[in-house]
Order: sequence, then C-alpha cells, then structure tokens
Amino acid sequence: MIKETDGDSYEKCRSLNQNLTFEYTEKIFENADLSFCLSQKKTLGLIGEDDLYTNLALLLSDQCNHTLKVAVFEGIEKNIFKDRKEFKGSLLKQVTETFEFINLINKTEATFAGLTRKDERDYPLEAIREALLNAVVHREYSFSGSTLVNIYEDRIEFISLGGIISGLSLDSIMLGVSQSRNEKLANVFYRLHLIEAYGTGIKKIFTNYENTI
Repeated sequence: MIKETDGDSYEKCRSLNQNLTFEYTEKIFENADLSFCLSQKKTLGLIGEDDLYTNLALLLSDQCNHTLKVAVFEGIEKNIFKDRKEFKGSLLKQVTETFEFINLINKTEATFAGLTRKDERDYPLEAIREALLNAVVHREYSFSGSTLVNIYEDRIEFISLGGIISGLSLDSIMLGVSQSRNEKLANVFYRLHLIEAYGTGIKKIFTNYENTI
C-alpha cells in the first residue's frame, strides 16, 4: 500500500494521468439532468486552476486506479472463498455495480401474518447503501489500497482506508457532526442525490437496526 500524496488533499492535487475519459460519469450526470460541460468540471473541482485534471477527476474517470473488492466467505471466518469480485472504473460505476452484486447475495425471507406476506432481507437495503457510500466517499485515497467488502454468513464488513477523521468520534458522528475527508467528491455525490446530507449516513445505519439488535 503506497501513499500517493503528502500534505495536500488528494482530491485537489493534479492527476498524474491527464488522459482521462468520463463515459460512465457523463451518463450518470445526463440521467440526473445535470450538465457535465467544461465549466461544470471546473466548478466541481475536476479541473484545477492550472486547467489540468485533478485527482477528483481521476476518481470519477473511466481510468480510476482505485478499485473496490468484494469477497464472499463460507461460514463466519475468513477461510474459504465462495466468490470474489473486483470492481473498476469510475467510483460511480464501482458503487453501482457493488451494490447490485451485494443485493443479489442479500437473501429475502418471507413471513406471514394471516394472509399477509411480509418479505425481509438479511440486511436492510438502506443500511447497505449507506455503508457502501460512506466507505467510498470518505476513504483516504492518498493510499493505493482497495476499498474492501467482506461478506460472511452472519455479517458484512466494509473496510475503508483512513478510518474516522482526526478530531471526530463515533459519538459525535451519531449526533450529526460531519467533516468530510473528500469535500469535493462528497459534493458530487450530493448533487447526484446519492447522499442526502452530510453527517446522516452512520445514523441511518443504526436506525435501520433499532428493532433488530
């Protein structure tokens, strides 16, 4: 695992790769009825003051060099692989495809109250969604390792490099205190309505489990 920047915010630094394309991201913006023109790229921070692509642009490009790895294990220990996937490309593409893959594994159990059927998933979809988005949007991209999702029979682990930002605690996060490691990346996800507001994701995950833990 190699640290790629020193000091400055990773997303604001100039990308070493300037030959970037945005086929997937352009489609997402188009579907959201948002512009992805040159001026918009500058406004969002994909293009810096030197008119060159930033690392934010790299993260949203088809050439993104960070990946998201999902491993499915048999049982409750990390011993036997049942399946594994590595998702590449724009972070927007990685999030979409990873969520779809996890959703296929997330079993549905039907219960009945009289004639009424109620379907329940092993894991609440909103909890999975929030955990995945949190792992991708708030990780430390100055390190080259992949974001990891480990799926066991009794739990799902989301492992994101960087940990909680210095100065924050889980208690303060639960109270709604927010400080984004990647403010510009978070802003892109916010504009695309992938995240609703800063500081709500972790609380939503706990709320989804209030009646089950």
